[in-house]
Amino acid sequence: MQTKIKILSFVVLISGILILSLFQEKDNPLRMVDRATGLFAYFFIFLAILSSEYMIQMKKVFGKGFIAIHHFLAKIGIFLMILHPIAFAFEEQSASVFVPVLYPVMDFLELAGRPAFYLIIIAVSAGLYRKKLGRKWIKFHYLNYIAFLLIFIHAWLIGTDLQSGIMQLIWINMALIVIGVFIDKHFIPLKKLLQTEV
Repeated sequence: MQTKIKILSFVVLISGILILSLFQEKDNPLRMVDRATGLFAYFFIFLAILSSEYMIQMKKVFGKGFIAIHHFLAKIGIFLMILHPIAFAFEEQSASVFVPVLYPVMDFLELAGRPAFYLIIIAVSAGLYRKKLGRKWIKFHYLNYIAFLLIFIHAWLIGTDLQSGIMQLIWINMALIVIGVFIDKHFIPLKKLLQTEV
């Protein structure tokens, strides 16, 4: 019970900081939706990735299996991730916001949210059709990690709400945790397997 309260308190705390950040610089309603969906998409995709590190604990803490919680968080993150460019497209009155820009490099990095959008769609689709894809679906699902880091770069370079030290600290820590989850889930088991074979 205490663990559940700690987790929920963490989610509420970070959500509160994100909301405070939004209202530090008031914009028109459409721009506020654009900013809010971007911030919370990043946060919920982070939570979905983090939940994959604690598959066994999810059942004990929340009384539900890992898949149910993971998918719940992912659905919220993806829904917000879809709303983010839609709001921006209405704001700009152009569908070009959905078109990835690959060159020059700086433009690619600033607009890295665009390729990240499609990488996450591919990764999620692979998860939905994992029975048909067999073990191959996991390789596609790895794209979530790349997409997350692209979103980090995109937000870091041009995000309105990443000007304050506290927001930068939160963003960096979330990115580092995701990198840590990836290493723990994929590199450490491989290292142990290779050591066993030797």
